[in-house]
Amino acid sequence: MNRRDFLKGGAVAGMAAACLSARGEGCCSGMPKLTPPAKPAQLNLCLQWGGIPVRDDVNEKLDFLSANGFQAVETPSGLGWLREKGLKVAEGAKKRGLMLTTACGPSRFDYADKAKNDAEVAKFMPILEILGEMKSVGLIICPARGRPEVGLKELRADFVENTGKRLAEKAAACGTDIVLEPLRRGETPFLRQVSDGAKMAQEIGKGCKVMGDFWHMRWEEPNFFAAFVAAGPLLAHVHIASLATRKIPGSDGAADNYVDGFKGLKFIGYRGAVSVEAGFKEIGRNEKNKPTYPDNAGKRDILVKMSAMLRRQWEEA
Repeated sequence: MNRRDFLKGGAVAGMAAACLSARGEGCCSGMPKLTPPAKPAQLNLCLQWGGIPVRDDVNEKLDFLSANGFQAVETPSGLGWLREKGLKVAEGAKKRGLMLTTACGPSRFDYADKAKNDAEVAKFMPILEILGEMKSVGLIICPARGRPEVGLKELRADFVENTGKRLAEKAAACGTDIVLEPLRRGETPFLRQVSDGAKMAQEIGKGCKVMGDFWHMRWEEPNFFAAFVAAGPLLAHVHIASLATRKIPGSDGAADNYVDGFKGLKFIGYRGAVSVEAGFKEIGRNEKNKPTYPDNAGKRDILVKMSAMLRRQWEEA
């Protein structure tokens, strides 16, 4: 038995005990009781703005989503883009009954130079103001990337008590959240599991949530179900991709099985977005031996089939 199988077995056993407790079976004195969610979970499929396969026009992109079974849109986090298009997208999404979910962009708060970390915090303050005005779910934050310039204990303490705390307080004041994203090894040594992010969000307090990314979780979590249940009500967003190559879900055939994760989302009553963060598989090579990809019509067909596949798995869960 390898390490992942061992951990997975332990996670499943632990969650099985939790499930029994939730139903009043096999409960021991002092064992916490889990209660069903107030509202049943629902699958809200989402595309990132740049992944909507029509020309870069606000109405055309939003029309594609509403016409093809998507319920949410994830926007860029660049200040220029938000100032130019943010409120137009928010207004258009509201008219179509679409959820305006998180904004996604690069961030890091692991500099040895305090002034650099302060500058990173300052950079996001006006972004949070616009996201709040847009009524966005929040801003995805990655505390550290690559090799941090400070020790992990120091980094965590500073983020929870200083940089992340300040951003969360600003987000809460604007009516939105920062959303911590666990990454996989090689991308960060700092925050790699959903439970870690949930614990940090709990310590930071109001204005801070956590997300899960199936691609990162595939490498770092022993069990999708347990990871999502560990986050519980602090889970604000989910990214999804094919589990072998990080392409559009369904690209990797039988490997793309999300049922276990969907069971976890249903268990906690998750009603946020499940957003596609993935590329399209190449379909050939050109005369210069460079990869070629589907045109927009081909991409639209792939996404419609993906949507149907994910909904089948959601029903199976």
